Amino acid sequence: MNDKGFICLSNAKAECKISLWGGNLLSYRPKNEEHDIFWLGDLNKFDNVQAIRGGIPVCWPRFAEEALNNHLPRHGFARLATWALQKVNVDENKIEAELSLTPDAQYNLNMSVRLLIKITDKLEYALETTNLSDEEFSFSEALHAYFNVSSVNDVEIKGLSGHQYKNSLDGKIYTLEEDLEIKGEFDSIFLNQVEPIKIVDKSYNREIVMKKQGSKTTVVWNPAKDLAEMSPEQYKTFVCVEPSNVGDYCVKLAPHGKHTISATINVNNLR
Repeated sequence: MNDKGFICLSNAKAECKISLWGGNLLSYRPKNEEHDIFWLGDLNKFDNVQAIRGGIPVCWPRFAEEALNNHLPRHGFARLATWALQKVNVDENKIEAELSLTPDAQYNLNMSVRLLIKITDKLEYALETTNLSDEEFSFSEALHAYFNVSSVNDVEIKGLSGHQYKNSLDGKIYTLEEDLEIKGEFDSIFLNQVEPIKIVDKSYNREIVMKKQGSKTTVVWNPAKDLAEMSPEQYKTFVCVEPSNVGDYCVKLAPHGKHTISATINVNNLR
C-alpha cells in the first residue's frame, strides 16, 4: 500500500489498483489487454476529500439526489469514506481483496458493508449490505462503473433493447427499440433490466461483457462534456454502465437481512 491508500496487486493474469478512499477499484487490466478496462479522470486530486471520478465508485445508500435517504450526501457517503482492508490474497491464479465500511456515527445507521473483489480470468465484484438493526432499511445503490472505451460515440451497447428507461434529463420514460449508440449527453435508468450487457468497441477490438446479480436497474451515463476531474475531451473515452437498484427498485432490507449486488466482467476479442 502506498501513502495515498492505493493497493496495487498483480499476477501473471492481471493487475489492479484499489483505493481505500471510497472503496474504489481504480484500475483492472488483464495482462493480455493493451487498454485498462476502467477509465480514470486525469485531474483527480486524490485528496481523500473529494470523490474519485473513475474506476467503480460505490454509490450507497443513496443514489444521486433521490428523496430516499435525502439527509445523506449526493450518491451517499460510501464514496466519501475510508474503507478498511480486511484481507488480500494474490497467487498465480487469482487476486482477492475484501474491504469493509461501518457508517460514521453521524449517520445513525446500524449497517455494515463489505466489498469483495476477485480476479481470475474475469473480475467478480460484489457489494454486500447487512442490516444490523431491528427495523427494515430501504436504500438505493449503484456500482458506478466507468468503462474505458476508444470513443463513446463509436461503441455499441447490447442487452438493453426492448427495455423501458427513464431519461434523467427530461424525466420521461421511453422504450429502447434497438442496441444503444450514444450520441451526445445521455443519462438514463433502464428499468427491470437483469440481462447481461456487452460494450462492443471495434477500435479496441474487444467487447466488455458484464453479468449482474441482485440488480434490477442499470444506469447508463456520459455527460458529453468535460467535468472538473477530466483533461480536455477526456469525456469521450468512457461510458458509465452501472448495476444498480434505484428509484422504485430500491432495496428494502429486512431486519438482520443481507443483500448483495454484484457484477462479473470479462473481456472478449472481436476477431
